[in-house]
Amino acid sequence: MAPRSIDRESDLKSEQSGPQTPGGEAPRYVRIQRILQDRIAQGRYAVGSLMPTEIELSEEFATSRFTIRSALRNLMQDGYVERRQGMGTRVLTANPTTGYYQSFESLQELFQIAVETYLVVLGSEDVVLDAEIAKRIGGDDGPVRAGERWILFESVRWTAPGGRPLSFIQSYVPERFRDHTSAFADHNGPFFDLLETRSQETIIEAQQEIRAMPMPQHVARAIGLREGALSLQLTRRYLTARGILIASVNWHPADKMIYRTRVRRRQSRD
Repeated sequence: MAPRSIDRESDLKSEQSGPQTPGGEAPRYVRIQRILQDRIAQGRYAVGSLMPTEIELSEEFATSRFTIRSALRNLMQDGYVERRQGMGTRVLTANPTTGYYQSFESLQELFQIAVETYLVVLGSEDVVLDAEIAKRIGGDDGPVRAGERWILFESVRWTAPGGRPLSFIQSYVPERFRDHTSAFADHNGPFFDLLETRSQETIIEAQQEIRAMPMPQHVARAIGLREGALSLQLTRRYLTARGILIASVNWHPADKMIYRTRVRRRQSRD
């Protein structure tokens, strides 16, 4: 029997729960995730077997590998499958048991954005991404490639006008959002919030990586530190169904930055 397609009426009617977009419809990657999850539960993808490849699934569901990758990543995080480079996606269980997950009320809470701080945009420029920057803002399996043209905004977030600097921020914006970036200069809140509202592309996933890094000269100078001062570098990506909405590299003085998370236990599905 051939695998069912996502646009089959029976598949779509079986989707009764999960994250919803403002219009009431779950994001495409979530709908695909549910169908794959049902197939695992029904034994169509047996425990221990390999699932179809990203290419095969993207062809079946008539969508991008990026969307398929997001669906598979969620299955992995829920404990259904494991994924290994060069080995494919293997089914681990049809009934994941107790695990742990991080819980946050909003993206603002996740990234600890202080609403009473003061943002100063220093300037912007068109940049052609080299391989290092493309990997940093796109991630190891992201859709960003070297040679693409993006818009780079640099800014400093302060405690208050005339206060002390909190961080230096490099925001990378895809070319398709150029018409929306004129509002950045007068916007004190997070850029991802403004872009999501203006573009009508709903954020379906946010990623964050934290590294200890020495500050480059121009970054350190902008926030009053010496070159090479130790920093916590937070790289953040905000993903929509079309790809990356915005990515930022945030440089925080290491002795001024505390990052806290809250982890809750996920109950057994049995």
